[in-house]
Amino acid sequence: MIKEQRDRKGMSRSQLAEAAELSYPYISQLETGLRKPSRNAARAIAQALDLSVEALERTIPGDVKDRSQVREAQQFSEQLLSGGPPPGVSQLRVASAPGGGGEHAAPGSREDLIGDILDLVEEFDPGERLDVLAEVQKRAMQRMLDARR
Repeated sequence: MIKEQRDRKGMSRSQLAEAAELSYPYISQLETGLRKPSRNAARAIAQALDLSVEALERTIPGDVKDRSQVREAQQFSEQLLSGGPPPGVSQLRVASAPGGGGEHAAPGSREDLIGDILDLVEEFDPGERLDVLAEVQKRAMQRMLDARR
């Protein structure tokens, strides 16, 4: 979990927020499970904590209400705290240069943008997501038409 990994590095929330160039409230929301990090935020946090993005993501439960997922994330986090990544986890670290994450798309790339949009859409209730996507598409089309004029 992010808090445990932050504690491992001896960092405060403020220090992690500064190192990852994110806001303190956002870090707080991530640590308390109110939000999940976007791709860019996960990359920045992983770099600040000296972890691979893959390792960081495995410390975050997919559904905080699912006890088995929370337990799995806690066990993985504890394995990291006890001496490094368990078998099967990439040893690659996030590089500081844009796109240095190896298999991950460069920050600001089309894939990153699409991933960030999906992260934002997933914050809505499942019943509202199609309406949100329809509204985004409508507004995007309107902007393209306005730009042609």
